[in-house]
Amino acid sequence: MKPTWWWQALIGLCMALDALAGAPPAAAAGDAAILYHNYCSVCHGDKGDGRSRATGALSTPPRDFTSAASRQELTRERIAAVIAHGKAGTAMVGWKTQLSQADIDRLAEHVHQRFVLGQGAAGSPAISGTHAHGGREADAASTPPQVDMTAGLPNGLKGDLRRGGAFYLANCATCHGARGDGQGPRAYFINPKPRNFLSADSRARFNRLVLYAAVSEGRLGSEMPAWNKVATPQQMADVAEYVFRSFITAPAVAGTSSVPAVAGTPR
Repeated sequence: MKPTWWWQALIGLCMALDALAGAPPAAAAGDAAILYHNYCSVCHGDKGDGRSRATGALSTPPRDFTSAASRQELTRERIAAVIAHGKAGTAMVGWKTQLSQADIDRLAEHVHQRFVLGQGAAGSPAISGTHAHGGREADAASTPPQVDMTAGLPNGLKGDLRRGGAFYLANCATCHGARGDGQGPRAYFINPKPRNFLSADSRARFNRLVLYAAVSEGRLGSEMPAWNKVATPQQMADVAEYVFRSFITAPAVAGTSSVPAVAGTPR
């Protein structure tokens, strides 16, 4: 009997966390810095300044917690209220059905202290990839698992190559590079370095399921955000399909680190 999609998705997610992380285990789920990374950084940015790769897709710019206006206007209580109930007319949704009151309070305190007041959080781990330690030594040292490269996307999703290419160029190429080689314009400033999808290690590890899980869940300790907070399942399926077919399985060009564009997709 063939495994059901949800078993495939579970396996893919586990592999994504193992293959992409290459980092020490995360702190407890309630840790404020981790909460911020998972729920806030994709829009507000790792530095709380409202500068993120999702910003261009939002009609109302995310709040810059580091601005003088925020310092004057935002109290811990007001931040907690917005986290809980959201803010009308913006992409800020209420998280009271997803987070406990204790987590909301902890997250509000983290935002207020670390970004609004600029004091930092004592003993809190640095989540931004620009402050993470090490590169991808753990990836190189590990043995690639046996991966079913024929596995499809979860939930019966079908990725659209053209839409995925447009999403990739708008949101991913700045780090991973237009050619998928990890040499985007921001790559020089990032550590761990962005994933090179053309490497033998990546080609051995990343099927559609793993790519989808990585896009959806992000990578703690790096600048790879969890796109499931702002992108639809279809958008994530589209970009996973684009990466899989354009970089992971496309034949390499002899003597170069690039691959040819898939016919009909944007470069």
